[in-house]
Amino acid sequence: WSNGPDNCRQTLLHRAVDENNESVACFLIRSGCDINSPRQVGFNGETPDICKTLESPLHLACQWGLERVVSTLIEHHADINKKDAEGNTPLHVAIINQHINIINLLIRAPNLDLSIRNKQNQTSFACSIVSKNNEAANLILKREPNAAEQIDNKGRNFLHIAVQNGDIESVLFLLTVHVNVNNRVQDTNQLTPLHLCVQTGNEIILRNLLLAGANINNVTANRRSALHIASENNRGFICSILIENHIQANLLDSNQNTALHLAVQHGHSDVVRRLLSESDIDVFTLNNKGMNCLHVLAHYSMENAHLIFAALLEFYPKFPLDIQDGQGNSALLSAYKNGHGQLCRALVTAGANLSICNNDLLSIFTMPVASKALLVNILDIIPHEPPWGEGETCLECGVKFTITNRRHHCRHCGRVLCKRCSMNELPIIKFNLPKPVRVCQLCNDVLTFGVMAAR
Repeated sequence: WSNGPDNCRQTLLHRAVDENNESVACFLIRSGCDINSPRQVGFNGETPDICKTLESPLHLACQWGLERVVSTLIEHHADINKKDAEGNTPLHVAIINQHINIINLLIRAPNLDLSIRNKQNQTSFACSIVSKNNEAANLILKREPNAAEQIDNKGRNFLHIAVQNGDIESVLFLLTVHVNVNNRVQDTNQLTPLHLCVQTGNEIILRNLLLAGANINNVTANRRSALHIASENNRGFICSILIENHIQANLLDSNQNTALHLAVQHGHSDVVRRLLSESDIDVFTLNNKGMNCLHVLAHYSMENAHLIFAALLEFYPKFPLDIQDGQGNSALLSAYKNGHGQLCRALVTAGANLSICNNDLLSIFTMPVASKALLVNILDIIPHEPPWGEGETCLECGVKFTITNRRHHCRHCGRVLCKRCSMNELPIIKFNLPKPVRVCQLCNDVLTFGVMAAR
């Protein structure tokens, strides 16, 4: 040992490698010198940075690209798996420095451990992917075919990470070495590379995954397909690609939702239109709450719900508006409860029944709300005589119908009422009813005073 750079202690081998003197280095190795020790602290206790790196002669030779030295060190059983201060083995160093011949020498060494991770939690294969060193990655895979399936602390393999990062080059490389394109992330969600790709919305990667054999109908742990994920994340163009590649549009998730349920829930109008126009999705499917897509639209009442409703009617002009969900709510009742005036008006204009009661016996007339302004507004814009409601009791006062207390109907809102609650009579010109007909008190006020009846 002698003085080295910055007063550290080094061997003649360190010096020969540093000076790129391969002949002297190989002579020293064959002569039985210390081949594994890194530089040490100085004779007077100096600790320069150069001795903190913990680089062995093999690390240094891999860094400088000294093939003969590397070969001789391997031949004389140097520690090929030794880590430096960053946790890198000589193979990590050779990969980072793109020395392919040295990489080849190291990979042929019989006692090489390819599972060692550095301080960045990277194996040598991971290091080759990060360094875009495809040649090195190929050499590693020839020795260890399962190297590409190693997972990180989030349960992701290299393909999962490359897809999430939108790293097309790495994805294409991994596909060329035939990694399993259907392996799932080892976590609670169980996403495949295809699911991850749909989340990010990368069309090129999506098409390449499909060409490589990705199962388009694979579902996640909560039974969601790629189409569910694309619909939830507003990936309209991705939905079109999936439909074009024959994905099953009517798969149900763990809540019995189709992709259409999710698209309307989140107000993704472009996705809704693509699903309706390009796929065979069943618009009448009920989820586990007894809701079809219209119920979901009204329940969540996103700002553009009325525009999505218009698209639904465009493709299904006779869509049944008065079906009740598991709680007995019609779409109109849910929209009214959520205060979505535009959707309420669109439903009424399309012919929705105003008199439906839910399982709690609440209708839009009895629903507790801060103001009756929306109700009056809805009644004011009824375009034609609505369907008549049915029931065993008066929907205004709650009295039960009998032989002496007969059913009547408000000819304006359609509610079934007793005689006392429908005593007003007015002509309804907009319905082409010129003679006075029975109406309830509220409709009487609306027909007389218009929207001012809300005051």
